[in-house]
Amino acid sequence: MLILAIDTTSQAASIALINEERLIGEYTSNAKMTHLQKLMPMVEELLNKCDLSIDDIQGIAVSEGPGSFTGIRIGVSAARALAQAQDIPVVCVPTLKAMAYNLPYYSGIICPILDARRQQVYGAAYQWENHDCREVIHPSAYFIEELLEKLREYEDIVFLGDGVLPYKEQIVNVLGEKANFAPSYNKYQKASSVGQLGLELFENEKQQAYYEVKPNYQRKSEAERNLEKKRQDEGK
Repeated sequence: MLILAIDTTSQAASIALINEERLIGEYTSNAKMTHLQKLMPMVEELLNKCDLSIDDIQGIAVSEGPGSFTGIRIGVSAARALAQAQDIPVVCVPTLKAMAYNLPYYSGIICPILDARRQQVYGAAYQWENHDCREVIHPSAYFIEELLEKLREYEDIVFLGDGVLPYKEQIVNVLGEKANFAPSYNKYQKASSVGQLGLELFENEKQQAYYEVKPNYQRKSEAERNLEKKRQDEGK
């Protein structure tokens, strides 16, 4: 099964073509938040370079979030549009779990963290067991202190994601030598990892119709929180 994988949950936009046998091609653009303009031309260029056409794609795997609210919306909207136009199924791939696929079969705990601002991270923890990526800590928005407290019981933890930069010193202060950090080439979201997990979801019949595909923001946007606060203040 040939699938197109899409990740726009970070500053980088990443797409990949993958099947059960191999990664056919991957294209990443680190241009700051130009996903809306870049994504579809990237898809067209990757297909051309791989001597494929849009009609060869049999399914789409899209990173559903958490991450950049704007980026998630762009990726999900693109996946929906392509799936509708081509009449093919979609799988929604949890962003944090897909990041664990950057480090396949790592023996310790894999902890992806994305900077959620306001002293919080979107975080989770996973461990590979018998070729299965098992959830150890449920994905959610955590205060960094809360997440590190949950991790204290583990001896070998590798962190990755854009949450590492603002919180690295705090992580080391709390966990000491237990804490490790992924190399730069495996540190951020990758469409190839989204595709690998996406293939598993297709195999387990987790596909959806285009109109069922929705973002997973993990928490409300700042605009929504401000609106709720304003309504609460007005109701007092």
